[in-house]
Amino acid sequence: MDNIKISALGGLDENGRDCYVIEINNDLFVVEAGSSLPDKTIPGVDFLLPNAEYIIQNRNRLKAYIITHGHDESMSGLKYFYNRAPAPVYCTETTRKCMLGQANILKVKTNFDFHIVEPSSDVIIAGHKIHFFQTCHSVAQSMGVAFETDRGNIVYTSDFIVDYSLNESGYIFDLPALGKISEKPTLILLSPSKGAGHSGYCAPKHRIVYLIEKYFKDSEQRMFVSCFWQNLFRIRGILLLCRKYRKKVYFYDDYTAQVMNFLDDKSKELLNGVEVVSKEDLLRVKGQNLVILMLGHGTDIYEKIAKLAAHSNEDKRIVLGPDDLFISAAIPSETQEVVATRSLDNLYRTGCDVVLLNKKVLLKMHAHQDDLKVFLSLLKPKFYLPVRGSYVKLMSNAKLALSMGIGLNHSNVFILDNGMQLIFDESPRPRVINNEQNQINVAPILVDGTGISKVGAEVIEERRQLGFDGAVVVAATVSIKEKRIVAGPDCQMRGFVYVKEAEPLLKSISGIYVEEVNNALAANGAFEASKVEALIKEKARRFIRRENGREPMILPIIIEV
Repeated sequence: MDNIKISALGGLDENGRDCYVIEINNDLFVVEAGSSLPDKTIPGVDFLLPNAEYIIQNRNRLKAYIITHGHDESMSGLKYFYNRAPAPVYCTETTRKCMLGQANILKVKTNFDFHIVEPSSDVIIAGHKIHFFQTCHSVAQSMGVAFETDRGNIVYTSDFIVDYSLNESGYIFDLPALGKISEKPTLILLSPSKGAGHSGYCAPKHRIVYLIEKYFKDSEQRMFVSCFWQNLFRIRGILLLCRKYRKKVYFYDDYTAQVMNFLDDKSKELLNGVEVVSKEDLLRVKGQNLVILMLGHGTDIYEKIAKLAAHSNEDKRIVLGPDDLFISAAIPSETQEVVATRSLDNLYRTGCDVVLLNKKVLLKMHAHQDDLKVFLSLLKPKFYLPVRGSYVKLMSNAKLALSMGIGLNHSNVFILDNGMQLIFDESPRPRVINNEQNQINVAPILVDGTGISKVGAEVIEERRQLGFDGAVVVAATVSIKEKRIVAGPDCQMRGFVYVKEAEPLLKSISGIYVEEVNNALAANGAFEASKVEALIKEKARRFIRRENGREPMILPIIIEV
């Protein structure tokens, strides 16, 4: 029988950074290669990637990447390691557009070998039959995947909700395709956990149209609407209302125009029937007939809102004031809430009418308990593995499976950590190999700007320390020939103590500096500036901690002449 290994390089006990490795005999498949946003404990980092070391080491066995939909947590990490472990990338056309569009925006060169598939279709990769089935999610043409093995199907649903009312081709939940897959036994089901703590179905609370239609219908104000660019379902709803109520659309900036162009294949579908206002005609359109669409990515969209509210936006013709209506449909995640709150506070200061859509009234399209039950009851898997979510969400998902009465229990429902391997082989029961045994490196890769950062834990700790306790810099010019300090020392503090409290500390730290430098100059042997700087740093650190209990970053500098 087939030997199977399933592991995660990211996506377990965290939100985002999804990357799952499925090994069937000697063939390796990677499902998802996403990123996640850092929290405040990782300063100076833009996002985190899965560690691809295991994939790169086994690239001779790598048969394909499968990217299920065009969201960061599923797709945005691949471009950073693809050249070191190339393989065919199986995805839908919409996902391809999102991958290339984002790489273009970030100015990252890519050379993906795309194999475009329909959301519900069958393919054979390296002799393995693989079924794709369309799901309903906030980006069009999302899909799940099922691998056929002689032990049964390995089914990965990806993010989804159950909504039978949507009949647009990009958002159909393909129940017949799922029913066909259920005709064969399911060995293991991997289902998302982000919404597993919520009862009922996600639908219909994911639909923006019902929440904002009254403003399009009744408001006589110029309207601004902000939204994340990857939420195509939400953008679709906004444009549907523009079409219905004959509102003209203006793209807030070049970024928004660029995104709309690559998402819509030069405006053939999303913008069908919607009049787009050019830059030249902006001031010729009456406010009550105009919707200004603002798209962004991550915290960038809140920075745009803050600049607009402060009248520091690039296009000075767009001024937000009391006669305007601003609808914020960019609902922040947990790591974005501080930045979002600050920018939205500034929005209120402009005097405009503000409509804030929050996660209580407008749900993200993640499977709730009844959504998850559809897959569980239809497939009746022999084993179950919750994925995609924090530990408490994984637990909620597991408890739901145990309550279904379909033969799942504590011996066949698994909650794993990143790097653990679930193995199906000749053993009578599946085995779990922990990370200490298999030595799979799952430490996240840090990205700042558009490149992979080489900073480690020590640098991150220094950044954190700098943010909390500030910095002290003390410098002087030393003549080695004359064996004396010829200029300085000059001691400066930033973010440490108030100016009134600083004078005694400055004198004491300068005294420590002078003492250590003079001792080193008077000693026999060569003067080693780096060793002296280390002594000054340690002695000043102990002194400051004794005086006020804080530990600022200390930077002693010796300039030799």
